[in-house]
Amino acid sequence: RRLTMKKLQNWLCTAVFVVFCLTMTALLLFWPNREYSENEKRYLAQHPEFSLSAFLHGDLQKSLETWTADQFPLRDKFVGMNAYWTLASGRNAAQDIYYCKDGYLINAPKTDENGNFETNLARFNDFAADCGIPAEMILVPSTGYLNESRLPAGHLPYRDDALFAGAKDTLTHVTFYDFRDELKQEPEACYRTDHHLTARGNRALYNAYCSARGIDAQEHNMFTVHHGFYGTTWSGSGYWGVKPDKILTWHGPENVTVTITDSGEPPVVHDSVFFPEHLEEMDKYPVYLDGNHSLVQIENPDAPEGTLLILKDSYAHCFTAFLAEQFRTIYMIDLRYYRDSVSEFISAH
Repeated sequence: RRLTMKKLQNWLCTAVFVVFCLTMTALLLFWPNREYSENEKRYLAQHPEFSLSAFLHGDLQKSLETWTADQFPLRDKFVGMNAYWTLASGRNAAQDIYYCKDGYLINAPKTDENGNFETNLARFNDFAADCGIPAEMILVPSTGYLNESRLPAGHLPYRDDALFAGAKDTLTHVTFYDFRDELKQEPEACYRTDHHLTARGNRALYNAYCSARGIDAQEHNMFTVHHGFYGTTWSGSGYWGVKPDKILTWHGPENVTVTITDSGEPPVVHDSVFFPEHLEEMDKYPVYLDGNHSLVQIENPDAPEGTLLILKDSYAHCFTAFLAEQFRTIYMIDLRYYRDSVSEFISAH
C-alpha cells in the first residue's frame, strides 16, 4: 500500500507538471501579444517572422527566446513572485535593485570597466577649452550614496567619493560643483521608486547653484502634489507592492515659451515648463519639459540673467524648470539625440 501511494504521488507530480507546461504553452501560442508593459515601461518583443536566413544564422532562435520571455503568460505576476522570493530568501544585497528601508528601491552601484566616466569627463574638458566660453559641470550623486542609512546590510560600496574626486582633478577648464552636502540636508531629495532627484531635491540643487554663482535664487515654496508616480527603478524591480511616489509641480514662470525641436519634426511650442498631460500616465516624470528631446529652447523675458546652454540627460529636466525663472534664454541639448554640431550651435547663438 505504501508503495502504491508513493507511485500515486510521483504520478500526480508528473501529471501536474505536464498539465502546467501544456497550459502555459497553449496560452503563449494563442494569447494576444502585448505591445507594451506598463509596469516595466518598455515595449515587448513581438512574434518573430520566420526566414531561412534568420534560421540558419541563429537569429530566429534568439528572437524566439526574447519573445517567449516577454510574452510569457502572467509575466508580471511571475516577475513579482521571483522578486519577493529573492527578498525572502536573503539575497537582497546581491540584486541589481535593492529593497531598502522606508520602501525605497535603490539601484546597486554600477561598475565602469571601460573607463567611460573618465573618457567623457576628458572630452567635456577639452570641448570647454576649445569653445572658450565659461563652462560648468554638476554631477548628481547616486541615490544609494544619498541614502546610505536605508541600504541593506552587505550592499556593494558606492564609488561617489572617488568619482567626484576624479572629476575635480580632470576638469581643469570647467568649474566643477560638488553639491552633495546640500542634497544630503534635504530629507526628500530622492524618489523612493525612481533614480532622479525629486522636485525638493532639485530645489536644493538650484539654491546651491545660485549661491555658488552669486545670484539671487527665486522662492519656490508652493508645491502642488500629484500622487501615483511609479518610477523606472520600480519598473525594473518586480516589487509591484511598493507604494507609489508623489510628484510635485509649482507655480512656474508666467511669461515663458518652450520650443521643442526633434530631428525631422516641426517645432512644437508650449507656454509652460510643465506638461500636465503626463500626470495622467504611470510615468509622470515627463511632466517636466515633456521628457527627452534633442533640443529645447526656453524663453523668459522677465528673468534677471542672460543665456545658458545645458548639455544634459533626463536628470536636468526638473532642475531646468527651476532655472527657467533665472535665465532669459535656455538652450537644452541632449547629446543622445542631437545630431548637429554643438560647436556650430554655440557660434550661431
